[in-house]
Amino acid sequence: MPLTNFLAGFFGIAFVCFFPLSVRNEQQGSPRLTLISCTVAGAQARCGDHEVFENRATRTGRKIKLKIVVFPATGKDPLSDPFVYIPGGPGSSATEDAPYVAQALGRIREKRDLLFVDQRGTGGSNPLDCELFNPADLQSYLGDFFPLDDVKKCREQLEKKADLTLYTTSIAVDDLEELRQALGYDKLNLMGASYGTRAAMVFLRQHPQSVRTVTLFGVSPTSHHMPRTFAPDTERALQGVLAECAADQACNGAFPNLRGEAKAVLERLLKGPVEVSVRSPMRDGAQANEVTKVKLSRDLAAEAIRYMLYNPGAVPRIPLFLHQAAEGNFLSLAQAALEYRRRIVASGSNGMYLSVTCAEDLPWAKPEEVTRLSVNTFLGDYRMKQQRAACELWPRSPIPPGYSSPVKSAAPVLIFTGQWDPVTPPSHGDFVAKSFSNSLHLVVPQGGHGLGGMQGAACVDKLHAEFVEQGSVKGLDATCVKAIKRQPFVLAQ
Repeated sequence: MPLTNFLAGFFGIAFVCFFPLSVRNEQQGSPRLTLISCTVAGAQARCGDHEVFENRATRTGRKIKLKIVVFPATGKDPLSDPFVYIPGGPGSSATEDAPYVAQALGRIREKRDLLFVDQRGTGGSNPLDCELFNPADLQSYLGDFFPLDDVKKCREQLEKKADLTLYTTSIAVDDLEELRQALGYDKLNLMGASYGTRAAMVFLRQHPQSVRTVTLFGVSPTSHHMPRTFAPDTERALQGVLAECAADQACNGAFPNLRGEAKAVLERLLKGPVEVSVRSPMRDGAQANEVTKVKLSRDLAAEAIRYMLYNPGAVPRIPLFLHQAAEGNFLSLAQAALEYRRRIVASGSNGMYLSVTCAEDLPWAKPEEVTRLSVNTFLGDYRMKQQRAACELWPRSPIPPGYSSPVKSAAPVLIFTGQWDPVTPPSHGDFVAKSFSNSLHLVVPQGGHGLGGMQGAACVDKLHAEFVEQGSVKGLDATCVKAIKRQPFVLAQ
């Protein structure tokens, strides 16, 4: 299973713990951290937690536990520089992704431990979870991105167990450095996906002496200022896919006026929501028999297209869905909008998402600029308006001076970007590569925010393993990247 199949995913995992096992601790003066031998999704690992001060500056008051999973190196004489996976979001859990990442990183694991730590505010590390939607009311999933009444309620609940101003990236990466020392590890090999790339780069800036290599999948620079460019970046990706359909004989034959149909769909939705009868999903994801009527807005239809662009496995259906909607059948778009809200937006730790983005992004995303960039785009500026409204109800943490400045380093950095990534486009990879003197940026043809379902994606795993093994981008033969391609367009339901 290629690593890139699950970079943007959320996974549930069962943990079974057994007896204590101490990890190596080679640094004098650092505390000994004892993990527990455990089974994670059927695989042997070591599990535990490490307590840190919530307020790292004062080192007083509440302490929180960071959840840890280590998949030990499988070979003899393992090296002292582990591999660390930092997931996206912000709000995803590294330990929940752990067995899938470990499976894909078999070659790297031969020589190195794989270290997974839930960032403060996520997973098992004092999670800042919010209930934003009502599972019994499907229409609730098709409303605001952050329903304000639920945001208020979530803040009130979370403030009983957390200072919401202490869950930003620069604080969290200091937790990781403390943990590195407690575990007795040498330098780290970091891999960040989406928001995880930002965390990896901030760690590199604050603890350069503790980094051996960095791999970035879908770059979110500290100057990204989400959701400032969501609309134009989504539009760029959408138009790229529509152009590919027009250039494909079969797709163009099935949908000869696709651009016109996409425009017609947008114009229809701008007049107001459309009513659609959808099947109600069961809690386990299976389809129930009952049919429920919901209203699909322009915002949610556009969001569904945006999330489809994330995943190359879903992209081949975009022309078909737009064609159906242009003919008055919005069922596929509505069902997709519902599923993405349930499985992505309602997943992860949304309180941590707000703590990060309300401090690091929204203050610098100017509404008038976002509105200007959103003109004549399918997505529009709804996300900016709704997220800003939510941030007005959320505590805002100060961030370090110069936080948004480019991270500069001579450390080896390997960067992967999907050609049609709708949220972290290739321009982001080009931007950060300028500040890394020992870097290589590879753009995967037809790739999205991940590479799930793409033919030849194992090439990326191979290059990644070679990079970590040699600790340099020099000499990497990346010709196989050009052969990666998406599945053919789907022309009928």
